[in-house]
Amino acid sequence: MDHKMISIRKAITSDAAAIAKVHVESWQVTYRGHIPDEILDNLSVNEREKLWKSLLENNTCVFVLEEDHHLIGFVSMCASRDNDADPTQVGEISAIYIHPDKWRKGHGKLLLDTAINELIKLGYHEVSLWVLDSNQSAIRFYENVGFSKTSAVKVETKSTYNLNEVRYRRQIP
Repeated sequence: MDHKMISIRKAITSDAAAIAKVHVESWQVTYRGHIPDEILDNLSVNEREKLWKSLLENNTCVFVLEEDHHLIGFVSMCASRDNDADPTQVGEISAIYIHPDKWRKGHGKLLLDTAINELIKLGYHEVSLWVLDSNQSAIRFYENVGFSKTSAVKVETKSTYNLNEVRYRRQIP
């Protein structure tokens, strides 16, 4: 990382617009070629802002990463939502995104470490996450930080496409 001021803090409701902007811009780059261009080109920051505002108002655990006081990434976590997991023992990284201009600078690892430390504080012993089976960059990242692919898969059927996801898990102290 360069000599910019990096900070991570718990998100507050007023972060919703900046989180939504990072979310949409990340999706538009990350999922190009995986999701139809028409869907990506029509993602709405305003709609995502409403979603994130609602999540934050309902105490969803979200941390934001700022560089020189500008929000450039976020991670959200919760108890595992998987039917085959004990939600008192398994936490879940439900979203982790860095603005595409800031990729491959160590920011994702900082956010992931923050999320895992928070899950440990909350008493979880394992963490899981879902990733598109075709997103090789994300898969390499998760494998490099100790996650292992499980046999669990899911297909989310959208109106014009499917999202084929695989679950990764990691034990945490």
